[in-house]
Amino acid sequence: MSSTALKSLDRSELKDSCTKFASAFSSGGSSDVDLNDLISELIVMQSTLPDRTMSAMEIFEFVREADCYPNIAIAYQIFFTMLVTVASVERSFSKLKLLKNYLRSTM
Repeated sequence: MSSTALKSLDRSELKDSCTKFASAFSSGGSSDVDLNDLISELIVMQSTLPDRTMSAMEIFEFVREADCYPNIAIAYQIFFTMLVTVASVERSFSKLKLLKNYLRSTM
């Protein structure tokens, strides 16, 4: 999430986004981030971010340098370690290739 997108969120949208994040990444009732602390840290960070446009990685570096937003730092670490691709799609194309090769060889 860029700094312009983060600053454009109002409190209700921010709360909804944080709730979705916490529910998606909680396991067995425990979570890596505290929902209420994450919301309050994001509200404070909205006002302390520089006016220039920042990428997600720049915001993460800003948070790590400030060292006063622990829940945001954890949330960005989770965000950066999420998988971008889905291997099942790649496997299905691989199986399709094997099937086509088999069919071509039996003709």
